[in-house]
Formats: sequence, C-alpha cells, structure tokens
Amino acid sequence: MKIEAYCDEKTASLLTREFGGRSAPLPKDLWSGEAQAPRRPLSIRGKLKIFSDEAQWQAWEKPMPRGLLIPAGMAFGTGEHSTTGTCLRILCDLVKELPKDFEAADLGTGTGILAIAAGFLGAGNVFALDNDPAAVRVAKANARKNRCKHIHVAKGSVLDWSTETPCHLIIANLYSDLLIAAAPVIVRSLRPGGSLIFSGVLKTQRDEVSKALRHEGFQILKIVGRGKWCAGLAGKPG
Repeated sequence: MKIEAYCDEKTASLLTREFGGRSAPLPKDLWSGEAQAPRRPLSIRGKLKIFSDEAQWQAWEKPMPRGLLIPAGMAFGTGEHSTTGTCLRILCDLVKELPKDFEAADLGTGTGILAIAAGFLGAGNVFALDNDPAAVRVAKANARKNRCKHIHVAKGSVLDWSTETPCHLIIANLYSDLLIAAAPVIVRSLRPGGSLIFSGVLKTQRDEVSKALRHEGFQILKIVGRGKWCAGLAGKPG
C-alpha cells in the first residue's frame, strides 16, 4: 500500500521519522503527485470536451462540444474521477432548466473544472471557492487559460461562506462530512427553486447525506452511483 501525504516540511519530517518513507518538495507547476502524460480528450454529453493537451485544445475548432483545457499535470479535478465526471454529466443535463446567465458557485473547486464548465454552459457569473491556496492558484490559472473572465476564485472555508446574491446553482464536490456540515450554508445561499449538485459521497454514506440535506429542506431529485462513489441533484423548493 502506498500512502501520499501533502503537508509542510516540518510535518513531513515528523512523519518520515516515525513511519519511514521519504519526503520531497512538491513541484510548483503541479496540483499534486507526479506529472502525467496527456490523456485522450474526454467528451461530456456532447456539450463539453475536456482536453489535457494544450496543442490538441488549440486545434479544436468546432463550436460544440465546447473545448475546455485542464493541463495534464493536474492529478485532481480532471473530469476522469467518477465524482467530478458525474457532476459534469448532471450539470450538462441540468442547464436547459436554468435561466439565461444563471448565478453559480463551485465549492471545493480544485482545478476549477466545474466552475469553468458552468461558465461554458451559460452561467453569467461563477464564484469558485477552495480552502487550499494551491488549488486557488491552479483554478485561477485554468480560468485564465480558458478565457473565463466571469469566474471569481477565492480562498476560504465553505463553512464560513456567504453571498449577497443567492445562486441559481451550487456545485459542491466535497467529502460527506463537510457536505453535511455545510448544508445549512448552502441552502441559505440558494435562491428558492435553486439546484444543488453534490458529490464526493461514498455509497455507504449516501443515506446519511440525503437525510442531512432533507433536514435542511432540500428535495433529493436524483442520485447516481458510479463505482464506490455517488453524486446527486437536490432542489430547494420555490
């Protein structure tokens, strides 16, 4: 079994002294882990095409699917993991029901892929939040590369987040415990009739998360399982 921990130098020294292993500086141009070779483009519902290779992305000339670039060095939030991929598919299915220039938020944005996708699919403004400064840096860079000027990326905790303008859509790809804790914040930040796409939930935690969301007044509209993970769509009654 291989365990990777991302931490400061002092913590790394303590861990290796107690448990063995090795520590190494994290390359500044990567989200996490080692660089990956470019992957084949990933198509989502005929509306999005996610590229990891910039040359292939630059050569993409078709208006649909919209071409989105997430560089190959990013190990998290590329669209290939079932949590992110299912969010993308639910988002593509949902956009036809959202108003023009809808307001959206992406909580736990990582590489910014879901925020950028929302922008490509018609959002007027997108707020992207992550507690990790490295993720914030990466998401900002990806928003620039994809020429998304209407995406605002900020560092912060979802538990402390608030918005002056309630959202039509919130995407929360978070671990179950954090999603449950953040449910009151999320429901306050949604407009009546707004939608929540949630993910990062293990199938064993599906009922616990659903119960917490229902407790805050959400209606569970859909839950999709893929592997050991599941994602879902919930609505705030209008």
